[in-house]
Amino acid sequence: MQHHSSHHPLSSVLRQRAGHLRELASSIERSLVMTLGDTGDTETWTTNRARLCQRMLRRNLHQLHQAADDLRETAIRFRQRADELDLIHRTRVA
Repeated sequence: MQHHSSHHPLSSVLRQRAGHLRELASSIERSLVMTLGDTGDTETWTTNRARLCQRMLRRNLHQLHQAADDLRETAIRFRQRADELDLIHRTRVA
């Protein structure tokens, strides 16, 4: 009797990559750089140059949050594709 796997050969690779992407997104959000916007008080940002730096910092932090969200969305798509491949594989093997 021959045993057939119910998983497509590439599905585990996609799930592993999805896990790595979720880990990367989490590490971005845990990064020390994400706390830079919390430093300083109202007196810190009084000059034109300082306000420019604050706006740039806020924009960059927003971009980092967006990148983490994008990584998670890609991980979700990888996971969904892995599920689709497994379903196709199971119907072909059955």
